[in-house]
Amino acid sequence: CWWRTSSRLFQRKEKMSATNTTAPGKKVIDEKRYDRQLRLWGEDGQRRLGDAKLCLLNANASGTETLKNLVLPGIGAFTILDGRKVDAADLNNFFIEESSIGQSRAEVTTRLLTELNTEVEGHAVSRDPVEVIEKEISFFHQFSLVIASDVPEQPLLKLARELQPRNVPLVVIRSYGLIGALRISVAEHTIIESKPDNPADDLRLLDPFPELLAFSDSLDMEKMDSTEHSHTPWVVILLKAFKKWADEHGGKTPSTYPEKTAFRNGVLKEQKKQDEENYSEAYKGAVKSFERASIPSDVKALFASPKADHITAESAHFWILVHALKQFVDAEGKGLLPVSGSLPDMTATTDMYMRIQKVYEKKAQEDAAIFGKKVKEILQKIGKPTDTISEEEIKKFCKHAAFLNCINHRSLDEERNPNTAKSSLIASALADENSHLNWYVALRAADAFYTQKGRYPGDVDSNVAGDLADLKQIAEKLLQEIHVTGTLDERFLGEIIRYGNAELHSIASLIGGVASQEVIKLVTHQYVPLNNTFIYNGLNSSSQSYQL
Repeated sequence: CWWRTSSRLFQRKEKMSATNTTAPGKKVIDEKRYDRQLRLWGEDGQRRLGDAKLCLLNANASGTETLKNLVLPGIGAFTILDGRKVDAADLNNFFIEESSIGQSRAEVTTRLLTELNTEVEGHAVSRDPVEVIEKEISFFHQFSLVIASDVPEQPLLKLARELQPRNVPLVVIRSYGLIGALRISVAEHTIIESKPDNPADDLRLLDPFPELLAFSDSLDMEKMDSTEHSHTPWVVILLKAFKKWADEHGGKTPSTYPEKTAFRNGVLKEQKKQDEENYSEAYKGAVKSFERASIPSDVKALFASPKADHITAESAHFWILVHALKQFVDAEGKGLLPVSGSLPDMTATTDMYMRIQKVYEKKAQEDAAIFGKKVKEILQKIGKPTDTISEEEIKKFCKHAAFLNCINHRSLDEERNPNTAKSSLIASALADENSHLNWYVALRAADAFYTQKGRYPGDVDSNVAGDLADLKQIAEKLLQEIHVTGTLDERFLGEIIRYGNAELHSIASLIGGVASQEVIKLVTHQYVPLNNTFIYNGLNSSSQSYQL
């Protein structure tokens, strides 16, 4: 078959920085080259990025801008599928030279993109993506993610139907005049490291484990000198304050606003001298400590999923781990997740900080060991080797248990089906000229126009008036099909015709930046990706996101 040679080319070439290994199957990461991004997603994220095999359909400006931002951080390999020859209209693409006119667009852009990072493999396939989708759709089975740029609607839907059951992410990008759009479709995307902006510290001050309580009780702050007193971690200060409050209030903790205010003021009164920084930290930290530790809503949703209950040999690692986590919470955790072991910065002597840090770390290790044992018992029960899930994966899952997530993107078919389309959301947008969903409807109408006529509205100046009438009729029919009453303001359709499917590099660059960021989230399984549609309006430099 014509594409099998391309598939074999994905076997990585031996390079100095990639062939040295620390363990079987794991390649050494060039820390000097990737230093800054390693601080964002770590070695595990970088390895996932390096193992990824992407396919881009159409090397227009949006597509190459997206790939540029993936080649630079070290995506493993990419294939550009594009049957077009370079023409004058492509010169808005920074990865196409004027001297390349008449040459294969796939080959020209692949050559220039791979120059950005010699560690990345790039392959060009000079065939029409629509033809490949229609005749040899199994070509896409070799990729871990597919990016579709400027692909007509009907072939795009067929590609989406092929990738959805395989759980291969499809990222659809669009740059149409001054409007940009992005759509992500993947059946199930699991996340272990969602990395929220302001994660809550896992300190268990209202539910201290015995070792933490013993450590706090071992410190007699009344006998400390002023230096020791002012360098006692604020965690200890609050532990003692909560215990004192409970003793004086029948075992209860502060619950009302006056009680919480009195508690915080009482903390400050325990200072030996004014302006002890650790007491100021305790005063501020108390605000976040009044709530007992609990299971986050995203994790509760995972526990409630049938996939977390019915574990088989075919279950993904993620759901096996969720099942084990649920067992831990119901038993040893007593309703709580494993201790993470992380401790925030605080005013303390180095010795004191290390001592309390060891208390949390030891408890985290004990919880991880119990959790790991449960994972192995589950694996044994379903007939899989106990080392199927590595110790590293188990520890990482346990440490980040509070930040687990799973996103189920709606399919493109669900988005378009009259019975499942977000009709009420779209209907409300028609009454708001500032809603970007107006552009969404206009772009959908342009796609339907192309399906009918084989060209986009406004691409020929002599047909502008007739195109506007046809496009308006198509938009009305589209809305009727999804049971939306009302009409789209003609101004949006007029702009679509004015653009004539032209691609502006400034819009393509922005969409490429957003798309590459989402691809990295999908590939590394870190951070929470968009769910599921992003629309950018270059007329007023604004953007909105929707679940369609």
